[in-house]
Amino acid sequence: MKKILLIVIAVSALIAVSLTILIKTFVTPERVKAFLVPRAEETLGRKISIGGMSIGLFKGISVKDLALREADEKSDFVTCRDFVLKFKLLPLLSGRLIIDELKFVSPEVRILRDGTGRFNFEDIGKKEKPGEIKTEKQAAEAEGLPVSLTVNNVSMKDARFSFADHTKKLPGTRGTFNLAVSIKSMGGARLSSEGEIDFKLEEAVLQPSGKKIKNIQAAMKYAMSVDLKSKDLHIERGEMKIQGFPLSFSGDIRNFSEAPEIDMAVLVPKLKLQELQKEISAHAGLKGLALSGGFAADLKLKGQIRKPETLKADGLITLDKAAVSYKDIDTTLNGAVKLEGQSIGINISGAIGKNEADLKGSVSNIFSTPDINLNLHSKQLFLDELIPAGKTTSKKTPDEGRPPQARPLSEARPLNLNLTAEGEIRIGSASYKDIRMSDFHAKYKFRNNKIEISKMTAAAGKGKMNISSVADLSKPGYAYNLAGNLDSLHADEIVNSFFPKAKDTVFGLLSANLKLTGAGTLPESIKKNLVADGDFTIKNGKITATQLTRSLALFLNIKELETIDLKQADGTIRIRNGVARLDSIFSSDDIAMDPSGYIGLNETLDLAFDLKLSPRLTGKTMGSNIAKYIKDESGWGMIPLKVSGTFSNPVYAVDVAKAGKRVIRKEAEKAIEKLFKKDKGTEGDKTPREQKPVEDLLKEILR
Repeated sequence: MKKILLIVIAVSALIAVSLTILIKTFVTPERVKAFLVPRAEETLGRKISIGGMSIGLFKGISVKDLALREADEKSDFVTCRDFVLKFKLLPLLSGRLIIDELKFVSPEVRILRDGTGRFNFEDIGKKEKPGEIKTEKQAAEAEGLPVSLTVNNVSMKDARFSFADHTKKLPGTRGTFNLAVSIKSMGGARLSSEGEIDFKLEEAVLQPSGKKIKNIQAAMKYAMSVDLKSKDLHIERGEMKIQGFPLSFSGDIRNFSEAPEIDMAVLVPKLKLQELQKEISAHAGLKGLALSGGFAADLKLKGQIRKPETLKADGLITLDKAAVSYKDIDTTLNGAVKLEGQSIGINISGAIGKNEADLKGSVSNIFSTPDINLNLHSKQLFLDELIPAGKTTSKKTPDEGRPPQARPLSEARPLNLNLTAEGEIRIGSASYKDIRMSDFHAKYKFRNNKIEISKMTAAAGKGKMNISSVADLSKPGYAYNLAGNLDSLHADEIVNSFFPKAKDTVFGLLSANLKLTGAGTLPESIKKNLVADGDFTIKNGKITATQLTRSLALFLNIKELETIDLKQADGTIRIRNGVARLDSIFSSDDIAMDPSGYIGLNETLDLAFDLKLSPRLTGKTMGSNIAKYIKDESGWGMIPLKVSGTFSNPVYAVDVAKAGKRVIRKEAEKAIEKLFKKDKGTEGDKTPREQKPVEDLLKEILR
């Protein structure tokens, strides 16, 4: 027995020595390079360079400084400092290729996308000409492996990659990865593989903002099989951690090289958002961000990736008191989103500060043309928290200090959203600044990039409002129209809320009807395109502390006119070509006036009106000599006025021509009365009756 063992050892040693001598003599690095390099270059269509090569029976093939050149041969596409291939010779005799080790040390790949959108790897291996038909031999080779393949260990150490996009559409990236995997033949064209991959994204530069994301780490373990003939991939087990956050996946990807079709399951176990917040803040630079609560997902996805309309998803996304706090905004979401096929069911309760609301609805056709039906219900909303007033800042913006014409201004770009939406909003009570509303109800629709609010009603105090509107967002600058009416709303609440510069200047119960159309989002476009018609009524109100009333009081030297009490004000307004036409009547116990004329949307004034003053005020204006000419029989004064300038700097003037006619008429009437007045004792009873028609005729002519 010992002799047999010694003989086997001796023979094995002899064979090993003989093979070593054979390899050293005939399989030299120069011969291998001369054989492999031209064939590899022909297959890949790229130049290959090798720094050095060594071949040993037990050490295998070792290559140093391997490089695959770019198409222009000016730089390297792929480089590798060391490449080692160790395989077993004897199994080759039975048609089995067993590779003990396939190792890459410090490989690096540089992916580029040029200005035309072509990648620098698109031409690799493209030898077939258009219309070329594969031979039977080529087809047979493609269907299966020529030998049974086993790779016990494939490793990449300190591998690097980079990507640069000259179209500036995709983020530029660079990073490193390491892997250790094994590959085994399962017969025919089927292979199985399992292993681990560690990945680190060192930097990604987002476009077009230029913001950078750094140091994102991921690790994956997997077990899978692939059929090289049918191009099907089966993932038996996949586990991944991104920045330490786990997810698992499994399933199939069929025909992955041409028309990939997936049938995958993805599980995200309950994730603590507070831990996620630390990672987001560290990499995205969001100072002041705070997350809490939990998030989980259990999903299954089926369909063709390149045909979103075929995709279907099933599963559940759960939010467990998921809270986000950022820049004085605190939001909490609790509930679930259920996926069924191409539909999503939404049942979420949310809170922002003191505001709480329920969001319920559905989304169908989520992967093709989403159809959204979403309703929001709330008992009470404090809109001041949701629409905070803008804060001033001492920091200068890039446009400050530049002339207005140099600032880049453009209309809002049109939307092209392939979705539809509709729903309703119901709010029990709401407050915004000084406006208090109740029973708020709105219905909305979004179709063909047009949003329509068919109904928006609310009560405010003893008043109410009813508004409808349509906005076409498919046009540059948008186009819109609105129709509505206000019934007995408090004018001071509206003015104070929406026109803060005029705060506490207008009071009373306001009723109004308005129809308007317009287009544009830039101030000049809005003014040019706005067309509006409306009417208004103000009851039991007053106008006070405005530049208009202060200037009027100063002009007439009547301090009481700084505040004008109104029993009622009625008027109509028409807006065309940036100018509003006003016709109105204002009346109270002490004054009456009928302002009419034009108001520019740039605040210019061109108005005229007759100001009637009560006997109490008439004597205070322009001295007693002039006052006697503007008084009527009851002691009321009438002053025709013109207003020019602007709202902030109005200029009052007496309409001299109109006032002069009144003075002349009044003096003429007095002269006529004096001329025809006779002493009753001398003329008799019949004289006045005979002269009356002549007197009336002359007065009428003067009028």
